[in-house]
Amino acid sequence: MRGQKDDGNIWRLRPLGFTPGEFFTFDLACHDTKPPARRLVDRSVDLCQGVQRAVHARGSRKEKRMLLWIRLILIVATIGVLAADFQALGAEPSGAAVERIGPPTYYMQDLDRYHVPAPDARRPAWKEQPVTRDTYMKWIDESGHLSYADSPQHGVYGPRHLLPVLAKYVQTGDVKFGRACLAMLKDYDRWMRTAVQKDGWHSNYMHEPTLLGLYARHLAQGGLLDGQKDPWFKAMILFMNRNIHVWGTAEDFWRGPMHRAQGEGVMKAIAAAWYPDAPEAAQWQAYSDAVWADFWPYRDNPANDTGYYYGTTFPLMLGAEILNRQDVFSDPEMRKTWERIMWEVTPDGAICPYGAHGGWNSSDGQRIWMLELLAARTGGGRYRFAAHKLMNYLLYQQDRYLSQHMLAGPGSTEQIAVAYLLADDSIKPVAPESGSRILYRKETLRLRGKAVAAKYLQDLDPRPDKAQICCGLIVTGQVMPAKMVLRSGWNQGDFFALVDLFPRHDPLNVTGIVGLTRWGTPLTQTFSAKGSSDENRLAVEDLGGTAPLRFNTDPNLSDVYYQQVDIPEFSDFNAATFATVRVSDYQGFPLQLAREFMFIKNRFLVARDIAEFEAAFLTQVGPVWNTQNVGPQIGATWANTFLHSPRAQGIGLHAPPQDLLVYFTPQPRCKLQVVDRTAVDPRAADMPAQLRYTWRGAAQPGQKLLFTQVYYPHAPSMKKVLSNAPGAAHAADLLGTAGADGIQVLLDTPEATVLRFTFDSDRVEWVVSNPAGKSVVADGMSTDARYLYVDLIPGQVPSIAAVGATFAAIKGEDLFRQTERENFER
Repeated sequence: MRGQKDDGNIWRLRPLGFTPGEFFTFDLACHDTKPPARRLVDRSVDLCQGVQRAVHARGSRKEKRMLLWIRLILIVATIGVLAADFQALGAEPSGAAVERIGPPTYYMQDLDRYHVPAPDARRPAWKEQPVTRDTYMKWIDESGHLSYADSPQHGVYGPRHLLPVLAKYVQTGDVKFGRACLAMLKDYDRWMRTAVQKDGWHSNYMHEPTLLGLYARHLAQGGLLDGQKDPWFKAMILFMNRNIHVWGTAEDFWRGPMHRAQGEGVMKAIAAAWYPDAPEAAQWQAYSDAVWADFWPYRDNPANDTGYYYGTTFPLMLGAEILNRQDVFSDPEMRKTWERIMWEVTPDGAICPYGAHGGWNSSDGQRIWMLELLAARTGGGRYRFAAHKLMNYLLYQQDRYLSQHMLAGPGSTEQIAVAYLLADDSIKPVAPESGSRILYRKETLRLRGKAVAAKYLQDLDPRPDKAQICCGLIVTGQVMPAKMVLRSGWNQGDFFALVDLFPRHDPLNVTGIVGLTRWGTPLTQTFSAKGSSDENRLAVEDLGGTAPLRFNTDPNLSDVYYQQVDIPEFSDFNAATFATVRVSDYQGFPLQLAREFMFIKNRFLVARDIAEFEAAFLTQVGPVWNTQNVGPQIGATWANTFLHSPRAQGIGLHAPPQDLLVYFTPQPRCKLQVVDRTAVDPRAADMPAQLRYTWRGAAQPGQKLLFTQVYYPHAPSMKKVLSNAPGAAHAADLLGTAGADGIQVLLDTPEATVLRFTFDSDRVEWVVSNPAGKSVVADGMSTDARYLYVDLIPGQVPSIAAVGATFAAIKGEDLFRQTERENFER
């Protein structure tokens, strides 16, 4: 953490009243290997003895009584300090080097996970089914939301709550449901006028205006509403637009590509299109055109999350449907943006959340109707395929979703009703390409106020309460990496990883693994974050506050710092994907990071972090992995991890049993730490545990540090205790190593790494990282490949994926040899 002094240790001593600066001074003064709290006790005893000698030498009777009080206070403090010393050793010598940081609390895991059969290709956790509009209607029927037709007065929530009723009206033609929608609209009109009378405005801009367009369309088709002839409806739309103050603030007529501006722009465009005779129609249309020009030249919006991003795309896409803006769906540049929504879908149909979000699977429901609409407007079967993946995952989670009102309503049923209204069953689903890929997007900048925005946006209203820039964010024309999708395929259960690459917009988790799934189970989850969060990437801390941080120096921009991302290597094969991501000024530090990914499809992931320092500063640095549970298997440089249940809106969702071995190759002066994240950041409550493999010291210019990690998903395993006799069973025999004993580190330097894997008794796998392409030899493996994966199964032809190679051999026998240095696959 930049600008903080040993934040990973300070909080352990905060109960004693130490300030970060005092602790830092104390910690540097100790220079020993005792736990920090124990060192504090020792120093307190030294202090007491020194005071005692001074008082006995020349102290008065009063001072000697004071000494007794001091000694009593120190005794009590010592007890408190020892209680606050949260060091704990592992259950066996292999875990003795593991440092636990946090309260000594252990959570009882669900032991049923060891008895529930782990899913595999023959036994998936749930059965996928074909999806049609009838599937969406079945969910609506089972949701309980059709009861709203009997009491349609829902005030501000009416346009959302009655969407299932509208869908039922379209399906059945039953006027009962149509009249309920009319009653809702009139009640919503009454609510809005009451709100304006009370507050001076209303703030319904994000969803309601475009949803009213759906009600108008389908009620008109049934003959229940005529938006041009029914004066109450026209009056409601005009009143809505005349009194809108998005987000409940005095400002209006917002600008920029974010949700306030685009939502207000779309609603005024709809009003101007429906009622061109309105006195304000020309003004509204001009404003809408200006706001559209803040977005359309770039065809992207700034947010890097699964929350706010969809607050902007909701009115953009549904507004395009209402206004018949076909280019929003068919324009080639616009489709690149929409396809990111498709590529981020996991093989199981889930959404790995990142940035600010609503928990696991955040934005799933909205993506379903967006993808159905894209399919209907473009004829693209790939979009429907992804939508139906998402729907099948929702069906797996149905009982959990319908148990919580936010998940049951805006998280699923309301969005599914929109999908029913927009879907076209004549479009046949077609599986998208199954390989890994890099996703790109436009740069985001955060501006310092409206005056600066005039340099980027045109025709800003000079009045202070007009044309404020929503969130201070704009988009430029510069294309940047957004995400890396590491995909084994689209089959249910396939291994999948989502890596954040976007160097703009918080939380700036460049190279962070923000999603990892196997067999329908998330193996990590980010917490909802504005600002910063360390999500499964290299974490760097400035312990002394002396690092020459590379802050943004542009006075017009409020971003703290700017990182630059380059991808010099990306090669995708049937068996593996190899990628290298280089980041300059990593996290604002004088540090260059190269993170390599060796994604072995449907097997495991190897990552190598090479941090090169460009200035001297005292630091703690190392990769982190966030999870819910650590253990019970743990060693000096590795630990088993698992999520008991992914979290969304405060409740746990279903997840088949699946564990993840997190293995760090041994490095000098590094220590494995198990951290309770909630002690320093309560946002981490859903994902409270963190593994850190850290190096601490004074880094020097030109110094390189290597951290190699293996992430191996596997079925949970624990043997039963068959005897109750003391000493009849040993923990190591019952627990095993979660696969750690199947990893052999044959070579591991910044220049090259060679790993051999024997996770299965009849299978040997090799992974080589050799970026310079020099000839390397390690325990029988020799190659000049920059990256190499070899899979040896007795009786089968070896599976090989090699980048930039002329040969690879094991114990002198060629696996392949070619005259030209190029990729090789078999």
